[in-house]
Amino acid sequence: MIDLHLHTSRCCHASGTMEEYVEEARRKGLKIIGFADHFPLGLLGYEPRVQVTMEPRELVRYIEEVRRLNGENGDLTIRIGIEVDYIPGLEDKTRDLLSFYPFDYVIGSLHFMEGWDFTHPKYAEDYRNKNLGELYEQFFDLTAQLCRSKLFDIIGHIDVIKKFGFRPESDLEPFWRRIAKLLKENNLCTEINTAGKDAPVGEFYPDRRFLEICREEEVPVTIGSDAHAPEQVGRYLPEAIEALKKAGYGEVALFELRERSFIPL
Repeated sequence: MIDLHLHTSRCCHASGTMEEYVEEARRKGLKIIGFADHFPLGLLGYEPRVQVTMEPRELVRYIEEVRRLNGENGDLTIRIGIEVDYIPGLEDKTRDLLSFYPFDYVIGSLHFMEGWDFTHPKYAEDYRNKNLGELYEQFFDLTAQLCRSKLFDIIGHIDVIKKFGFRPESDLEPFWRRIAKLLKENNLCTEINTAGKDAPVGEFYPDRRFLEICREEEVPVTIGSDAHAPEQVGRYLPEAIEALKKAGYGEVALFELRERSFIPL
């Protein structure tokens, strides 16, 4: 099976060597993996309070390393992915930069709202000072902008706003339906991201019902562990496959030079 969301120590919040990630994938019987480390925010001129992406000078070397590993490991297919933060107002700059690099796929993700890294454990307590209904509305409005940007192939951890277990009392299904329709309209793929199982929320991204709605809207899906350490490669993969089957999926998406294909589950 596959895992298209692996990080590297270059992002400053992951551990292990790339070779160790590859070896773990082999040990768990994966056949296709993809590194998708964090695109340098420095290239976008965006400076977060805590460094969470590689330095601009590291990007070319990162691509070279993935190519080398793919050449040296004939029993595995290793794709060159990248995870890119969606920053409103920087769409044109992001598009121009991405055109320079031979990525197999680009994951678009949200980590920042008005400068707040809402996914970082250091800032998790900030949720307690928020109106959660308004916060979720803001998050899904940004997700809608991300979908319409035409910058990405995959939308990463699509309901990561729930990461620390803070949720409004209101029904979230209208938000999920809106986003699923936008994913379909913009020919986007989402991922079942298994990292949420190890977060305080204790469940995959997206929510089980959200995943079912994506299937109803015929949104393609792929699989990613969001591994930030070698032992996390392929984590909860059997459970992810079972969740996809229960939602009605029979295949998952792969990418090569930003062209999508499918393999059966």
